[in-house]
Amino acid sequence: PGLRATASANQAFEKQPAKVASGMSGALVLGAAAACTVAAAARRRAAIGRARDLDTPRGARVVVAAKGGADKKRVLVMGGTRFIGCYLVAKLRELGHEVVVLNRGKTNEGKPDRLPGTSDADYEKMLEGVTVLKADRKEPEQLKAAVAAAGKFDIVFDNNVRKLDEVQPLVEGILASGGCEQFVLMSSAGVYGPTDVLPLSESNPGDPNSRHKEKLSCENFLAEKGLNWTSIRPVYIYGPMNYNPVERFFFDRVARDRPVCVPYGGQYITQLGHCEDLADFMVKCIGNPTVKGQVYNVSGEDFVTFDGMAKLCAEAAGKPAPKIVHFDIKDVEVPEGFPKAFPFRGMHFFAGIEKAKRDVPDWKPKYSLLEGLKSSYAQDYVARGFDKKDPDFRTDELILEKMAKA
Repeated sequence: PGLRATASANQAFEKQPAKVASGMSGALVLGAAAACTVAAAARRRAAIGRARDLDTPRGARVVVAAKGGADKKRVLVMGGTRFIGCYLVAKLRELGHEVVVLNRGKTNEGKPDRLPGTSDADYEKMLEGVTVLKADRKEPEQLKAAVAAAGKFDIVFDNNVRKLDEVQPLVEGILASGGCEQFVLMSSAGVYGPTDVLPLSESNPGDPNSRHKEKLSCENFLAEKGLNWTSIRPVYIYGPMNYNPVERFFFDRVARDRPVCVPYGGQYITQLGHCEDLADFMVKCIGNPTVKGQVYNVSGEDFVTFDGMAKLCAEAAGKPAPKIVHFDIKDVEVPEGFPKAFPFRGMHFFAGIEKAKRDVPDWKPKYSLLEGLKSSYAQDYVARGFDKKDPDFRTDELILEKMAKA
């Protein structure tokens, strides 16, 4: 939510009875109220935010009602077998585009996995317009040759690039086969440097010490090559088929009525974006001239505290509010081979998505955080049997034992 909405949430929270504020329904309001405090200076960022577009002539920034590419395109999707790639391919096929997924062919013969709730007939129909191009991007010459020989692509979505030397041979192959109309790069909000002004804006400088710093180099490389590029910077991504234990960390505990160990007093604020909303934004960039040479934060509209996330996950699972145990993460030494103590970074980490909604005007997040978590719990956590598995709680046990002695 914008600052005005956050402020309204803060006022609403102050008027609620204590039992509501402490319950599940107050979890997001708590996050929004805290975000209002953290982002008090954000009102002044309106002028700063406008400066991010000064490198583009005013007349060139014409917002169009892009419809995700009315013309049928030949689209290359790097990866395409898991999570975001599966949602992206499905949406591209819904729009009638021809899709080529490039991967090693190790998972599901290189084909996208079936989305939750998809019938056999619909899955087979979707696959009719999907071709698998086998290559390993860790083998630069193999990748370049495979792409160059595959023919011209109109659109390229690079979902799994991490380093500059991974995108270079891909671009060389694309250029060798005639170039492309658009190149969409999956970056990360983790590229931003430390700031006292939140939410994070696309105008925030990059962090040279970030583990995602090479994604910034990839953006620069695409610009240098003269490509029509767009970079997408999600915060945390969640939803059905997530292979990263983000929401699953909380579901594992609340589903078994275990306490949830939360560091930093539980009050850091974060943000999650649903995988389907992310894929929807990606396809709606096709054919939109406004997104040329731009970066976009893409996530959900809710901000939530760490404690609020634990409570929302319990509500999504139909469970009572969990017992939350706060601990100092510096006091816990996690042995090698043990699970991570917590899935989120120890800082306020949330971004504004106003630019994305402005430049792609027919896009906005479909899912509230609670509704998205409900879909993830029912369509993924339970559907794939995670609720019947035996999670590794060794790190939790270390924390709980230490807190019991404190």
